[in-house]
Amino acid sequence: TYSVVALVAAHTSFRDLIDGGAGAGFIRIRSAADVLLATINMADPCGTVNGATGRLTFSIPGGDTVSTSGTAAYGEFCDSTGAVHLALPAQEGLSAVSGKIVLNTLSLVVGGPLDVVLANVG
Repeated sequence: TYSVVALVAAHTSFRDLIDGGAGAGFIRIRSAADVLLATINMADPCGTVNGATGRLTFSIPGGDTVSTSGTAAYGEFCDSTGAVHLALPAQEGLSAVSGKIVLNTLSLVVGGPLDVVLANVG
């Protein structure tokens, strides 16, 4: 078990890594076969770190659409250059699940809306 001080430091550094490029980071949503289904833009900065718990909660404005139909399996968190720094399994739901990217649906249809309900680490 990490101390809160260690979690805050680690997650702040991770957030800064995602934000380190010239633009905002983004999330690629992929199927189990690694097919790219959607790209979701993150805010810049990409999230906030809770000083009391160390939890990093990503900020995702929403309004993104699906580019390829399929079933979402995981999300890749990338910096603005496209370098992947974290992959989280996808889950459908309405509330946060630590260590997962929670989507409004896992059944994605091309042109349809896709919202990240919440994504956090820690």
